[in-house]
Amino acid sequence: MWFKRRRNEFGCPMCGRLPVIKGAETEKYHESREVRTTLTVYRLQCPRGHISTSWFSYPAYASSQWKQLVDEYKGKDAKK
Repeated sequence: MWFKRRRNEFGCPMCGRLPVIKGAETEKYHESREVRTTLTVYRLQCPRGHISTSWFSYPAYASSQWKQLVDEYKGKDAKK
């Protein structure tokens, strides 16, 4: 039997699934100090790849942009 997935308030507007956090690391070499620094960046993305946020240095910033993005989509749906 198929169960309908319950839509979450801040889930993807297209499929209702909650976002997953994606992280990536970049290294930068400073020649003057001869030091490597590692920077981790994060973004939230729909598991099916419908929408995603920009890359941010903190997960909290990505989360707030995700909420704004979902509200934007819901506002567009309400205007139709």
